[in-house]
Amino acid sequence: MNAHPSNGLTRRRVVAGGTALAALMGSGLARAAGYPDRPIRMVVPYPAGGSTDIVARLVAKHLGEVLKGTVVVDNKGGAAGAIGAADVARSAPDGYTLLSNIVTSAVLTPITQAKTLTYDPIGAFQPVAMVAKLPNVLIINKDIPVRNLKEFAAWARANPARASYGTGGTGSVMHLTGELLKRDGDFAMEHVPYKGAAAAIQDLMGGNIVAVLDNITGVIGPIRSGQVRALGVSTDQRSPALPDVPTFAEAGVKGFSNASWFGVFTRAGTPSDIVAQLEKATLEACARPEVVRTLTELGAVPDPMGAKAMGEFWKAEFTYWKRAIDAAGVPLN
Repeated sequence: MNAHPSNGLTRRRVVAGGTALAALMGSGLARAAGYPDRPIRMVVPYPAGGSTDIVARLVAKHLGEVLKGTVVVDNKGGAAGAIGAADVARSAPDGYTLLSNIVTSAVLTPITQAKTLTYDPIGAFQPVAMVAKLPNVLIINKDIPVRNLKEFAAWARANPARASYGTGGTGSVMHLTGELLKRDGDFAMEHVPYKGAAAAIQDLMGGNIVAVLDNITGVIGPIRSGQVRALGVSTDQRSPALPDVPTFAEAGVKGFSNASWFGVFTRAGTPSDIVAQLEKATLEACARPEVVRTLTELGAVPDPMGAKAMGEFWKAEFTYWKRAIDAAGVPLN
């Protein structure tokens, strides 16, 4: 005889519920402990040889070592990062596909190409960690007879048929920076989009265009070797890697300040334990002295952030760049 039949049922439910929870937690721990058990693919939404690719390969190498696995870089350039981002958006949410996201593909393309994108540019991705900020720099062909930004602006006004600048794509942060620079510096130059900055730099050195906007990482070699001439950087302080190059504000374009950045993302819906493991491993990789030293030598500014902080920063960037896009009159499609 059982005076309280419900008590036995309740106990059985508690035990069963506890067993189920333990099994669920155990499966998550087992999943995280076994991760990764095959190569991880890091998609770079730009061609090989550019600044995003350079930083991605550095991070991939050390991330693989921290995870005791392999991280393979996969370049899928085009459409200002949209082709590579779409590839990651279609991937399985299992932590085996990462996206080397920069401000162009993470913020600007979602704004400027909102009507034509084939994926959700916000809902499809999960931030993992911020790696670094990268100052943008204006470089010119060394045969152009100018030494500073004011002289270049005057030269562009006097040579409208020749004044052109290349970037890694329409709607990119470099394109937007160029349009803002033209507006605030009161001069004109035609934008020439490429599928990647490396191709633009080759055309610059070949004399097909007179200027290129890229972040410092992608052009610091040609600048230091004297193959091109740097006229200014976009940040509010000079880059330690190029201490002799003034900021745009110092060069006469008052109040000008922006930067590119590099972060690691994965597919939204990836299990939280896998995201946490990726976050921890990425931050550990980026804290390695070799990575910090290399990023600094490349002109980048190490600026690690975890997934939560990266997500908040990412959201704020939409507000900033939307205002900049509107101010510059960059067309939306």
